[in-house]
Amino acid sequence: MSIRKYVRQAKPIQENKIAPENHIQRISEAYDIFPKSSGEIDSLDIPHDKEKLKSLLNFVLTKSGEMPDPIAISNNPKEKGIKIHRVIADDLNLPDITKKFGIKVSAGNGSRGGTGTKSMGFGFEAQVTKDIETFIQEGIDSPNFTYPEFMKELNDSLLSKHSDIQVKQDGGANTRRPLVFTDIGALIKGRDLQIGNLITDVTVNGDGEPYYLSLKFGGTVTFFNAGVQTIFTEDQFKAGRFKDKRAKQILGMFGINEKKFIDIFERYDKKNARKIVPKISEDVTRKVNLRALLQLLVTGIGYGYYMVHKKGKKVEFYEMTRRRMMDSAKVKKVTVLYPEPGSAKRIDIEVVTKLYIFKINIRNKQGKLYPSHIMCDYKPNPDAVKWLDLQKCY
Repeated sequence: MSIRKYVRQAKPIQENKIAPENHIQRISEAYDIFPKSSGEIDSLDIPHDKEKLKSLLNFVLTKSGEMPDPIAISNNPKEKGIKIHRVIADDLNLPDITKKFGIKVSAGNGSRGGTGTKSMGFGFEAQVTKDIETFIQEGIDSPNFTYPEFMKELNDSLLSKHSDIQVKQDGGANTRRPLVFTDIGALIKGRDLQIGNLITDVTVNGDGEPYYLSLKFGGTVTFFNAGVQTIFTEDQFKAGRFKDKRAKQILGMFGINEKKFIDIFERYDKKNARKIVPKISEDVTRKVNLRALLQLLVTGIGYGYYMVHKKGKKVEFYEMTRRRMMDSAKVKKVTVLYPEPGSAKRIDIEVVTKLYIFKINIRNKQGKLYPSHIMCDYKPNPDAVKWLDLQKCY
């Protein structure tokens, strides 16, 4: 089925509530060490001030949304700074953190995706892959699973149906899916909505049939992160209106008032900037370009894969079917959060759907004035729990 047909099908729901043998240590310039605790830091041979580093790690962990390894460090004596995972760093004041803890910090994920020298044995992807390998060797009754409840669900849904099972960790090979524009509006690159092979982190083959597992962890997950510097250009802000069709499509898709959007950045005054920014909330559910918004959501969510989402000690497992994709994109409410004039140089949008809450922001990631990126994270909609429980009955 084409994207257009899905977009026509997905209509808004009308509701009132609207991660002691001697040996030669390889020195790498890569940020490929991901400590999870003060104890791990104490055991590392690194050039950093460990006490400062432990204090910094403990602070970042409180902001990490359950991500177990939010910082990346290097054992190269020349690399004494650290990187904070971009998902977290985007919401932190990095210069203030550098000053507070006496360690230079910057945004970056380090050599993740199974490529770091310290990540292979500790990452969520590696743990899930190892559990499936353990199943292949020892069966479902093995006492050696890291996630036994998840493995039982995986066995009931997939593994028990096959005799020849193989597993491959693919996270580092994910295909980039940037924003592209059509006559309708923006979409996540790729018109084929069956996206399992593009986003798989762990692929299970059962008798030659592939099953794609998309692994996530933490309460909030990144949906997309795209550059917009060539779309929202300085000259257009100075002129007081946008001529770029893509700029107008983005603003229209989210129901953002063009003048108010321009004023946010043009009227920004560093003297009036606040850490806690007063925001004016506007319900724009009836103003959005719903067709464009649905196109963005369905192309981003897609279907044809299994979601494996670690939240604390619990691992949620479900199949992203066409039906669930459509329910995930059914818009209930859209709210634009305009900052008080002069107080901030960003705009935030919240899109509530039947199953998820998407939080979008448009701002400059390098601390400059005019927008450089549009970013979106999402988390489960708490109101969706009842609906999901009902689905388990069928």
